Amino acid sequence: LDHVYPVAPGDTRTPLTLGLMLSFSGDYVNKGAIPGIQLAVDTINRVGVLPGYVLEYSLTDSKCDQTVALTKFFENIVWSSPPKVAFIGGGCENATIETAKISYFFNLTQMSCDSSTPEAENRTRFKRYFQTLPNDIHLSQAFVQILKTFNWTKLHTIELEYGLFVQTVDRLISSVHTHLGYNITASSFSGSYQSTNSLNSIILRGTVFRTESRIFYLAMYLNDAIRVVCEAYHQNKVQPLYVFIILGWYSDGWWDSSTVNCTRHQMEIALNRSLAITLDPQIRDTNMTTSSGLSYTQYKALRNIRAGQLNMSSSQDEETCFDAVWAYALALNKTIQDLKSDSAFNRLAAAASHLPPNSTFYMENFTYSNDVILERMYQHLSNLSFIGVTGNVSFGPSGIRVPANIRIQQYRYNSSGQLQRFDIASVPLDSNGKLQGFHFLPGESLDTTWPAGVPHDGRIDKRTIGIELPLTIVLYIMATAGIILSIACVVFVAVYRNRKLIRLTSPNINYITCGGCMVLYTSIFFLAIQSTDETTTTAICNVRIWLWAIGYSVAFGPVLGKMYRVYYIFNDPKPNKKTVKDWMIVVLISVLVGIDVVILVIVTTVPELRTTAILKQSTEFPQTVTGVFQDTTINYIFICDSQKGYAIWHGVLFGYKGLIQVVAILLAFGTRKVKVKGLNDSKYIAAIIYVTSICLVVVIISFATLRDEVNTLAAIYSLGFWCAATIILLLVFIPKFIATYKDPEGETVFPPTVIQVESEHGKVAALEKRIQYLQQQLANEHQVCEDMKRPAISHDSKLGSIEVLSQRDFDVSCNYVPPTDTSC
Repeated sequence: LDHVYPVAPGDTRTPLTLGLMLSFSGDYVNKGAIPGIQLAVDTINRVGVLPGYVLEYSLTDSKCDQTVALTKFFENIVWSSPPKVAFIGGGCENATIETAKISYFFNLTQMSCDSSTPEAENRTRFKRYFQTLPNDIHLSQAFVQILKTFNWTKLHTIELEYGLFVQTVDRLISSVHTHLGYNITASSFSGSYQSTNSLNSIILRGTVFRTESRIFYLAMYLNDAIRVVCEAYHQNKVQPLYVFIILGWYSDGWWDSSTVNCTRHQMEIALNRSLAITLDPQIRDTNMTTSSGLSYTQYKALRNIRAGQLNMSSSQDEETCFDAVWAYALALNKTIQDLKSDSAFNRLAAAASHLPPNSTFYMENFTYSNDVILERMYQHLSNLSFIGVTGNVSFGPSGIRVPANIRIQQYRYNSSGQLQRFDIASVPLDSNGKLQGFHFLPGESLDTTWPAGVPHDGRIDKRTIGIELPLTIVLYIMATAGIILSIACVVFVAVYRNRKLIRLTSPNINYITCGGCMVLYTSIFFLAIQSTDETTTTAICNVRIWLWAIGYSVAFGPVLGKMYRVYYIFNDPKPNKKTVKDWMIVVLISVLVGIDVVILVIVTTVPELRTTAILKQSTEFPQTVTGVFQDTTINYIFICDSQKGYAIWHGVLFGYKGLIQVVAILLAFGTRKVKVKGLNDSKYIAAIIYVTSICLVVVIISFATLRDEVNTLAAIYSLGFWCAATIILLLVFIPKFIATYKDPEGETVFPPTVIQVESEHGKVAALEKRIQYLQQQLANEHQVCEDMKRPAISHDSKLGSIEVLSQRDFDVSCNYVPPTDTSC
């Protein structure tokens, strides 16, 4: 492949030779630039850019390897004849950097048409180096626009630990963070296959894509990219969920490789809809005539003809290499003119090439010791400006071409079903390298780029959720129904409070019961609501505790008081025994509520114990995945907690409620053999105690085990308190509703017949004798008629049950014939 492109036969012009180094194999291949280079040489020679000279080139292959490049540089450029007046090379960044470090010492200017490394900007190290490609460092600015356009906030780079890629990725991370405030994640691998961090080792460990991101930028050479894309296919990291952004200077069809365990079709599946990004020197007018006399359209047509003749595919570098050859031709033209017009300069050039005194220097006399020609060529290249097929060509102070446009391409299937790169957009830059926005090319848009919608970038969205709306609605309906029931009970008591049936059940105490149940129902509204605001949730957490704690005491207190009154009456009854009055039950309820208030005030005022809203990831719905792109959202929810002691003081509160329940259960157990008729509701009160105890136990267990299960906890809490309040209302009032409907005047409470007393042992005679005794006592002691308002009837210890009449205060009754004298 080392050969000279010959001058046309019969051409008498003196040849000037360019040294040319491309890469025919290795990590990067750009031999497809040869048709463009030949076209440039032909055009220069045909136009006569170099008067009296004809341009040719000597080609060598660097294999994209720095060692091979240095060897070839000496063997085919420096040591071979004829001397090369300039050097274009060396095929990829590896080869370019190594040759650019030493070409200056042989008084050669060097120009690269295939490298875009930021490292070459250092004029101290690369003294006479030029580059027709802008630096890849400017790609970082294009990424800013790409991320903004597609609303991507998450990007992961996979980079080869090599200067070009490391510097580009570093600048990319910095630019994106500066302009967008995003943090880009990155992983890297070494170029050594023996390294534990080599791409081979990473692939074997399956850690290439160990990241949540779905947008990957591959900063690496072609061969490495092939292996990564193949691995992506095997891990199913393909469209529509995953997108790769690939360097645009890979050769056409680069994915068709036999070096990996993937077929061409599999590689195309992984690459489909991926993006390619590359630097275009400038936005071109395809019909504008360039300095070569060709428009871009004409150049492309001629280049395709030449490629067909050479049986070569195209290369991303062909246009910049065409312009590189023309840049050297124009600089040589100026230098030749200077040699003709400036005798002093000619003498210096002759002396530098060690020509005899008074000799005239011609460009063919150039030797590698001639630093005079080197500096003049350097001067002309630095000041050069012309219109090439890639746009305006000029070089900055560092010799790097000023960028003007970044080309965005996409891999898609064409009409023939072949995967191909299509230009879809550009990111123009001004002369200072500042962004000019993201512009879709005519016919392109978000819809054509992403027919199924813009892919999700893999970012994990975070949101704060509340209790599920359906659950909230159901609990609200239940709570509202409970409040309506409470109001109905209050109305019923108020309307019928003067009836004998209702007076027997202590109407004032029943009002308190209804009020406590309403408070419990109201607490459900706060248990079933969950705000996404921390301050609001903190307030809700505290209000709900106050409501259910106090509501429970107010609702259950009358039940406990009535149960105690029944127990008091039937435990060692005596004729003159004092009764438990309503105000005593009110005092009991006040004591229960007072204990609640003391506990709640302490935990509300002490900062360490105060309940606050704490944001935690939801354990019930930790994340949601939706849509064709499987967008992932992590769900967070506020839970009620405190800095310390939350479980402890809740245990104290629940323990106190449990103690009340235990006392009530003991009282109910002590009166279990009391059997009453009519409106005596002692058995219903016992049932209330048992059921509410079960409800409380369920609530306590749910608190201990389901604190982070917000929806489940809200449901169990609400259902527990709802059931407790509803059972209290139903068992206290439904029997009264039914009895009032069947016996509005309470005739069955005071029948005109003799009293009927049940005895499980059948000792009716003894009971009748006892009743006669009591009647005689009432007749003889009229002065104690106040006590007679509440007659108490004792029973023999052998009797299993007894019915007693209490017209006002007792919740028990019997069919009893009152004395004739009813004045009291």
